[in-house]
Amino acid sequence: MYKISIDKNLFQNIQFKKTNILEKKTTKYWQKELLEPKIVDDKIRYSIKQVDKLILTNGLGEDKPQLTIECDKIDYSSQKDIFEFHLGKIIEQKNTDLEDNYKDNLIEELLRQKAQLEDTMNRDHLTGVYNRRKMESDLNMFANQNNSSFLCAIFVDADRFKGINDNFGHDVGDRTLVYLGQKLQKHVSLLNGEVYRYGGEEFIILCFISKSEIINKLDDLRKDIKSQRIYHSTKDISITVSMGVSFYSESSSKEEMIKKADNGVYKAKNNGRDRIEFG
Repeated sequence: MYKISIDKNLFQNIQFKKTNILEKKTTKYWQKELLEPKIVDDKIRYSIKQVDKLILTNGLGEDKPQLTIECDKIDYSSQKDIFEFHLGKIIEQKNTDLEDNYKDNLIEELLRQKAQLEDTMNRDHLTGVYNRRKMESDLNMFANQNNSSFLCAIFVDADRFKGINDNFGHDVGDRTLVYLGQKLQKHVSLLNGEVYRYGGEEFIILCFISKSEIINKLDDLRKDIKSQRIYHSTKDISITVSMGVSFYSESSSKEEMIKKADNGVYKAKNNGRDRIEFG
């Protein structure tokens, strides 16, 4: 590992990731340090040593700023007649004004990556809406909020979905589910809630809304879903949904609220589909 002193501007540029290459002239010192002679076919050949990391310093004295940084590789540029140190991530900072900020930024980045991973784990891979795991977690939280009296569960089930898979193939079935997910996401903000894929062709919306408002908003959703067709080379496909609605205030538990919404879907199916029923 080499310890290299550099000027303040270059130090800051490396620190702020404005540059990732450190250039050194091919002086006798660096030739001696970096070039390894080898005899190949009775001729002397030179290869460049590689190092894992560097220590970069700026200034004088024991308290001078210092970076420990990864060195991805070292190249030689014949055009410039220089050695190029290709720098990777900063491993450690000492005596820099940004030492604490660097640590804070590192923690912030790790937390951001953690949140991103959690969000990915909570999403249905096909439709992009939240999955059942996330729904169960949110349901526990929503049921304990002060406004839980307005908590509502809406089951949304695609009508005759098996026929789409059987007649047009599972690829078209998947496109149908993606289409439904997009429509539900479009309307869910108007319902003050979130949408989740419950399983198969079933989706569930958890929202906070009054009973007087919900029918008109859900009817707009129902009409919007069947207003467009899903393209197929032989025949464009129309899709309708049956919806079941229940309120937490009218249920003895959150589990009963979900069950009542599911019962509302069965009522809607039995009453002709493409409709909304209370469970």
